[in-house]
Amino acid sequence: MEHEPSLESGPSSPPWNTTLKVVVGVLAVILIGLAAYAFRAVFVPVILGCIIAYVLSPVVRDLTLSLPLPRVVATLLVFLAVIAIVIPVGVLGIQELIREAATFGNRLIAAIQTLSEMGGDTIHILGFEIVIGTLQDQIAAQLTSTIRDMIPSTVNFALSAARTVVFGVFTLFIGFYLTRDADRIVVSIKKLVPPAYRADADALLGEINSVWAAFLRGQVILALIVTVILTGVSAALGLPQPLLLGVWGGLLEFLPSIGNMIWGATAITLAIVEGSSTLSLPTPVFVLVVVIAYVAFAQLDMNVLIPNILGGQIRLHPVVVLIGVIIGLSVGGVLGVALAAPTIASLRVIGRYLYAKIFDLPPFPPDEPPGARAEAQPARKAKTKAKKARARKERPGPEALLD
Repeated sequence: MEHEPSLESGPSSPPWNTTLKVVVGVLAVILIGLAAYAFRAVFVPVILGCIIAYVLSPVVRDLTLSLPLPRVVATLLVFLAVIAIVIPVGVLGIQELIREAATFGNRLIAAIQTLSEMGGDTIHILGFEIVIGTLQDQIAAQLTSTIRDMIPSTVNFALSAARTVVFGVFTLFIGFYLTRDADRIVVSIKKLVPPAYRADADALLGEINSVWAAFLRGQVILALIVTVILTGVSAALGLPQPLLLGVWGGLLEFLPSIGNMIWGATAITLAIVEGSSTLSLPTPVFVLVVVIAYVAFAQLDMNVLIPNILGGQIRLHPVVVLIGVIIGLSVGGVLGVALAAPTIASLRVIGRYLYAKIFDLPPFPPDEPPGARAEAQPARKAKTKAKKARARKERPGPEALLD
């Protein structure tokens, strides 16, 4: 009588050879890329939900440790507190922004239409005759049409608000579930790593976590400082709505390299259209003053604030950041621009690890312990001074040279 082999005692499936592994790996990458392209519309809320979970998970963890609460209850309390703060501020801010945008657009249209009231002089360039009045009318009509299209109407605003609400609710739900299950998700991801590489995975995740923590913390501090600075500068120059301009500049700090330019263009346009409420200067002179103030702030921001506040965790050359911003804009829009720097820094951490493994180098070389460099600096200075003193003592004096 033949006995059927049991599944438990039977032979295991044969291992895959290298060729099959490579083929399956390449196909998996292609399929993941196609799926990512097909479902790219959900990337923005998912990424925002991950950022929300990353920021709020430590708060929820501290709450569960300090109070005898289940994690789901602590997560619900934290999200309710955030919603209670964000929704009123967001509604008031959007209403004020829409109102100011409409007012500014109407004033800009009035200023542009004054071009047609200027003289109809004719100029000659390289044998061509150009009528200034006709050119002014064409420019004024085109700009007026563009600005009117940009001013939000009631219907467009209602549709945009509805889309924003749906988008926000979807993002909050994703953030809530990711925050509630953050610990379990991290454990599940670590289990996917082969046991021999789990120590490397922990070290990589630690470095990447340091990059993102430094970036998010630094960006929030930087945005607050820039808001205060630009509010004061706008008020001193007499630009309209200085507080709104300051908040606008602070939010633009999340867009590296191009945020400054956007704020500068906004301030210069307001200077041309509105003038100053505190400085009695002709419009061209006031515009020049605003340009100088903008350039001074941009230099302060790029050379002092960003390097000192964001710290050394990012450590990216401005050219690399600019290239990342261009790629992020083409791939992910505004969100891609905002997250370009920490994404590149994270890829640099992974790339350094892969480079070390490919060339059989230590992937995580032993670093100096915290404070070792600062403690070693005085010792090095003392050693250098002793060496110079010894050299002076051994150097022959004038008497020896005369002998």
